[in-house]
Order: sequence, then structure tokens, then C-alpha cells
Amino acid sequence: MSYGWINGEDFSFNTFLLFDTWIINNLPKKQYPDFVRNFSIALSGNPVVHWYLNTRCPEHREYFNSLARSAPKNLTPEEIRKAEIWVLEEMDTTVVYAYPEIMEGLDYITAWDSSRLLEMADFTGKTVLDIGSGTGRLACAAATVAKTVYASEPVDRLREYMREKQARLEVNNVHVIDGKMMDIPFQDEFFDIVMSGHTFGDDFEAELYEMMRVTKPGGYIIDCPGEDDRKRPEGPKKEPLELGFQYLHYTSKLGGDVYRYYIQKPV
Repeated sequence: MSYGWINGEDFSFNTFLLFDTWIINNLPKKQYPDFVRNFSIALSGNPVVHWYLNTRCPEHREYFNSLARSAPKNLTPEEIRKAEIWVLEEMDTTVVYAYPEIMEGLDYITAWDSSRLLEMADFTGKTVLDIGSGTGRLACAAATVAKTVYASEPVDRLREYMREKQARLEVNNVHVIDGKMMDIPFQDEFFDIVMSGHTFGDDFEAELYEMMRVTKPGGYIIDCPGEDDRKRPEGPKKEPLELGFQYLHYTSKLGGDVYRYYIQKPV
């Protein structure tokens, strides 16, 4: 699904050479016909990208090879470029991982106010985990009052960017680490607050179980997205509510409905 975050014409398909194994491992999951067709064309027209994907993730080599073989033959450079642009725009939320400075300038971050997070729980003196930290929107907000914040992010370039940002802003209580939602690299009951922005939701029940595992009794789990302009007449998501989450709603500066979710671990 594209959010219109980039203009694909501005990007080379060599952007894929900036993707790490976590991103590449997710490519075979995109099985819908339009993606498969356009990606096969783009891949067949870019042998260096094809080689890179096979080299970084050899376990998916046959998938990438079969995809490239399935592309129509004798395509013009214009037809290949059209497919490249389609794929880049369809993967806009991933493309910006390779260019964190673009991600940092998106409305969902720049229009967001840190008070939207800090009013959800008392972060003062707490040990906090931010899962899928991205460019550190939530981590940096929490760091203003928390004791320690661990910013967990599986994408190499975003971790590099957060470390650069941390040094630039002289934020000394944020620790950037490699980690995933379903495999949090910490012992049980380690954190006072576990939070995420746009990561929670692929498997609500399993993800909640893992977040609960590392949360102290009485601690909070928070899902706090950024700003957007999307109206949501359907209301809050049903899945977190069915798992016991409560929610807060506000109308964003961009005119959208923003729902934030939280749950407290029983003592």
C-alpha cells in the first residue's frame, strides 16, 4: 500500500542496494499480482540489484531468480522504468528507510507533538523500550524525562541515523539496538514502559504476549502513531480492544482521526 510519501521518478532502482537483510527477507511476502508483475520486470532489467538480493539473502535466491525469469521479454527501457517507479512508489514506506532524512521530514513526524506520548503515562525516571523506533520520534520524546530509553530497530540504516541524531542532539540516555517486535532481546519484566508507533499490528495477540513478557507488573504498553489526514469513521481498531487495550482519540493537525492505545500489565 502506497502512502504517497515519495515520487518514484526521483529515485533510482539502485535504492534496493541500500536495503538490508531484514527488508529483503520481507520481499517474498508481497505476493499480490501487481507487485509480482512489476517487480519481476524491474528485477529482470536490473541485474546488479538481482545479484545483490541473491547475495544478501541466498535463502530466497530461487524466488528472485524465478521472478526475473517470469518477466516479459524484449521490454523497452521505458517499460522497465515504468515498472521500477511503480515498485518504488508501492514500497514508499520502505524506501524512506534508506533515506532517513526524508522520513524525518514527513508530516506524520513533523506535525506530531511529543505531548501526545508523554500524557499517556508517567515516563519520569522510567526504563523504556521503543520497538521499531525508526528515526527515534518516540524514543527522543521519552528521553526528555525517562531514565533510560532503548530504541529497538531492525533496519541498519535507521539505527545508523538514530546514532547520528543522538550525537547531534547530545541525547545521552538513549541506547540504539537491533531488535524485532517478535523477538525482543531482553529478559522478562525489564521495562516500566514498552511503546511503539507504527509497528504493532501484524499479529496482535503474539506481539502483545512478547511485549507483556518484558514489561514489569504495573507497567504500560503503549501504541502511539504519528499524525495523518485519514478520517476513520469505523473508529478504533477492534483487535487491540478485544485484547484489553483502552484508547484515546484526537483530531490531528492534518485533520485525521488518531487513535492511541494503552494497556497496563496486572500487578
